[in-house]
Amino acid sequence: MAKKAVVDAVEARLQERFSACPVFGINLQGETPEDGSTFVQVQYPVANTTTMDLAGTYYREEGAIRFIVNAQRGAETAAGLTLADDLAALFRNKKFGGVQTFAPSSPVIDDRNEEGMYFSLSFAVPYNFDFTDSTGFYG
Repeated sequence: MAKKAVVDAVEARLQERFSACPVFGINLQGETPEDGSTFVQVQYPVANTTTMDLAGTYYREEGAIRFIVNAQRGAETAAGLTLADDLAALFRNKKFGGVQTFAPSSPVIDDRNEEGMYFSLSFAVPYNFDFTDSTGFYG
C-alpha cells in the first residue's frame, strides 16, 4: 500500500485538474452509476520501500498508481481511450506533493475489457516518493 502522503497528493492532483467524470479513490468507491456512465478508479497495487542512506534516515518508496477507466460498454471506445490519454498526460513525468511520476504504461486492451457492464481500460504510472520518518517527504 502506498504511503498516505502519496495517496493524498494523487487525490489532490485529480481533484484540481480532472473533472471529466467521477473518480473513485481508495475507500471512496460509491455505487456504480445506475445510468452506466463513465467513471475512473484509482488503485495502488504495489509499493516497496528501500533505505537511501547508510544511517537509515532517508527512504524511497517505489510503486505504481493504477488507473481504471470504466467507459460505457457498447459506446465508442475512443471516449475511454481519450480519458485514459488525458489521465496519463496529467501524471506523465510530473512532480507534485513530493511524488515523482514517470512514463505510464499503455492501456491494456484484451478480452477482459468487455466483462460486465463497462469497457474497462487500465494503465499504471510508476512513481517514487522520498521521505524521512521525522520530517515527511524530501526531494
